[in-house]
Amino acid sequence: MPIKVLLIEDNLDHLEISKRILQKAGGDYEVDSASDSREALQKIFAGPYDVILCDYRLLEVTALDILREMNRKDIDTPFIVVTALGSEKIAVDMMKEGAYDYLIKDVLYSDTLDIVIKKAIERYRNKKEKEGLQKEIREAYNKLKETQDQLIQSEKLSALGQLASGVAHEVRNPLGIIMQGIDYLENKIANKESDIQDTLTMLKASVKRANRIIGSLLDFSRAASLDLNPEDLNGILESSLSLVKVRFKFENINIVVETKNDLPRVMADKNKLEQVFINILLNAMQSMPEGGKIVIRAFEREEESFQNDIGKKIPLNSLQPGEKVVMVEIEDSGPGVPEENLKKIFDPFFSTKGPNGGVGLGLSISRNIINMHKGGIYLESQLGKGTKVTVVLKIAEG
Repeated sequence: MPIKVLLIEDNLDHLEISKRILQKAGGDYEVDSASDSREALQKIFAGPYDVILCDYRLLEVTALDILREMNRKDIDTPFIVVTALGSEKIAVDMMKEGAYDYLIKDVLYSDTLDIVIKKAIERYRNKKEKEGLQKEIREAYNKLKETQDQLIQSEKLSALGQLASGVAHEVRNPLGIIMQGIDYLENKIANKESDIQDTLTMLKASVKRANRIIGSLLDFSRAASLDLNPEDLNGILESSLSLVKVRFKFENINIVVETKNDLPRVMADKNKLEQVFINILLNAMQSMPEGGKIVIRAFEREEESFQNDIGKKIPLNSLQPGEKVVMVEIEDSGPGVPEENLKKIFDPFFSTKGPNGGVGLGLSISRNIINMHKGGIYLESQLGKGTKVTVVLKIAEG
């Protein structure tokens, strides 16, 4: 392939001299030229060139000005400066800005021009090859570190699952006895409106809450089987909303539903998906104690059209090229999640709600459920701009 050279020179005689030198050099050169800085920058931006040969002093600017403009536009092309008068300071300044070499128009100019150009191109290629290797090394390191983190997390989850299962069974037995004792005392109390009855009611509610937490631990620690059927996603969303609608109204939260009536059915366990959507909705509500807005969207999308962006956020290896999915977005107007918490948001027992807000299992269990559906779930958030949780589900065949 020819070597594409841009000659920037406002002296036409010197321009012709450089062209003749390159023609006589025997190299396969394709030479373009510019006589002022405006024309030069236009051609540089339109490029690309293999090398740029620029006279140091032009009519209104210097080669240093052109090189700085190239750096500002992030254009990396071998840049060689040519001047009639040698200056060590000029050479140093040009090299600091990234010039590849510095040539003086003297008796040796015709003998060295071809050599300097080829050395600059070789140096540029070596630099790019080195940068490519460094990038591959960084990517390999990051991938290895990510795999290591996943292995560590997997081991933690495995140990946590075994521990949670054992603890849950041990705790449920005394909770059952406590509940039986509360029921017995309630039957013995004649006055159902007494302070004792109020205390027993509070105790029963606390026991039930503890039992629900244990149930969540058990769901998290084992791969509970799914009852998959072709389900109407709009129906699942409507059912989930019906269970929280009253509380949302009380908390001054406006719900906006933007779903299509003709959505295809998804292969889903209806009860498990309701659990996921209710958990996401309650998290959104709890992030807006002063009230706010939640928008729910559901739409169909082809795998091919979102592989580049969503594929980086969640693994969708089970999808075939061109396969269609249904996406559900639940977006709130809350304060958002700090960037340092985004990577931990799906970790078990991680919570941003404080000691009285929850145990931090909701999103972790939700992710497990969606993974069992061979779908994906991811979260996007910016401080002051709210949070959006997206669930991706496979469409039922046929």
